[in-house]
Amino acid sequence: MEKLFRFFVFALMGGFLSSCIPDPLVVDEIAQLKPKIVVSTQIVPGGALVVLITRSVGALDAGRGSDPQELIAQIALDSATVWLSREGRIDSLPNLGNGLYGNINLDLEANRDYTLTVKTKELGVVSATAKLKPQVPFETVQAKLYTSIYDSAALVNYSLQDPVGPNWYMINVQKYSQKNEITSYLNPRLYTRLVRDSVNDGNIIQEEFRVLFRKFSAGDTVAVFLSNISEEYYGFLKLRNDRRYNFSAFASEPLNFNSNVKGGLGYFNLHLPDARIFVLE
Repeated sequence: MEKLFRFFVFALMGGFLSSCIPDPLVVDEIAQLKPKIVVSTQIVPGGALVVLITRSVGALDAGRGSDPQELIAQIALDSATVWLSREGRIDSLPNLGNGLYGNINLDLEANRDYTLTVKTKELGVVSATAKLKPQVPFETVQAKLYTSIYDSAALVNYSLQDPVGPNWYMINVQKYSQKNEITSYLNPRLYTRLVRDSVNDGNIIQEEFRVLFRKFSAGDTVAVFLSNISEEYYGFLKLRNDRRYNFSAFASEPLNFNSNVKGGLGYFNLHLPDARIFVLE
């Protein structure tokens, strides 16, 4: 569990930072918005929660030529107090460094409401509430290397049994580096695919897709995650993916994304992912 937790912390850093630097704006004068707390969360299989806490930055503060490590050092909030609460229980999320907070020993229950609270000296207090949806696991899943004369890609084939009723799914494919260095996770390796059951309600959903625009080779280790997510978070991710933005889209100005964080930015989501790890052949 701890090994997977460390892997996912690094993977989370890569996903948040892979496209985190916006193009600079060429202006003479611009009104600077007051910084806000930006919240990004992810559940690690087994019930661990990882939260990235940063402050929002203006579009003039960073550009594509900026160094990602320097940027995260500037905007990460490492002195926050973070906790997760539900009726009758409060769990603290200790500081993991680089703006990350997490807890490996959470007892999460599906169909319950959870509230995340972040308290900082610099930017005050923000909170957000989300309902944890039941896990929907893979029925089958395989990942292998696909090669052509032009490129190589990861080929993922999966199936799942869709419960009756409307459901929305997130499938993440993450390349893993054995070096275990932060710098190796700052590349755009996290791939997110969104699926809804509008035409397959209550049936088996089966699909094969290629993870494009990433470099894969024989022997690479990849993790494939399936999560049952809320309609609201599905819409948030779809907008983000359509605009080819990730962390910077809600950490910089202009702020174009909906947020469920009261007094802040970003999105607090909870889900129970089914994770499988493969070595590409």
